[in-house]
Amino acid sequence: MPVELSREGFEELVREALAELPAEFRRYLNGLEVRVDDYPDDELMAEWGLVPPDYPFGMYDGPALPDVDTPSDFPGTIVLYRRPLEEWCQSEDELRDQVRRTVYHELGHRFGYSDEGMLDELRGGAGIPWPEKARQAEAARHLRQAEHDLGAGEALLAAGRHDWALDAALASADRALRALLLTWGEDPEAIGHDGIPELLARAVRHDPAFRRFKPLLRLDGVSLDMGEAGASPPCERVRPAVAREAVSCAQDLVAEARQAGD
Repeated sequence: MPVELSREGFEELVREALAELPAEFRRYLNGLEVRVDDYPDDELMAEWGLVPPDYPFGMYDGPALPDVDTPSDFPGTIVLYRRPLEEWCQSEDELRDQVRRTVYHELGHRFGYSDEGMLDELRGGAGIPWPEKARQAEAARHLRQAEHDLGAGEALLAAGRHDWALDAALASADRALRALLLTWGEDPEAIGHDGIPELLARAVRHDPAFRRFKPLLRLDGVSLDMGEAGASPPCERVRPAVAREAVSCAQDLVAEARQAGD
């Protein structure tokens, strides 16, 4: 079940996350406003190209440290979105951890890091490596979702909904790869923005036998959008054989993730 905290309780989690920052980070917080909103407004969602329920956890609005004249005191705002964070997490401990990670993520933007390059460096600088127990719990969480997505893909394949089956199978494969990589010791933040090509490349570096999943790269490239005007819709474009292959790949990856987690 999603977590529900009072606004005061949620804001306390945010204060805890900020208090954990070492002094060399906190000295760059002068001029920074940190606030909590329930959800981003419609204008921001449109600007980001997002549609509910695909909400972000937070945002940073303001200049980055390399671009200012007085790095010890410059304006900016971090907003954490309370409801998406609560709906994502299954316990207060998980929510506390996700709030902390979101605060650090948005601070990374204030310090000038991009989404792709910021997370490992910021976590290392803040001295908060992932504990082994937390990393394995994250692996188990991804595996549970991979199994759920796989079940949906199998049911959709049996019903002849080949485009939806492909989509669910790819989601399952993505999460199974994440579960595997976390079980093998990868940092959750390091793989947070990876897609299937990057996840599979990491898996192959751990075990070259995972090259057998190379067909996933082709399947991941199958377009599921409507395309140009007059083009066949996805329900007509995705062939049964493609959906079957995707579900088969997902089944094998979920089996690998289960075995690795035992």
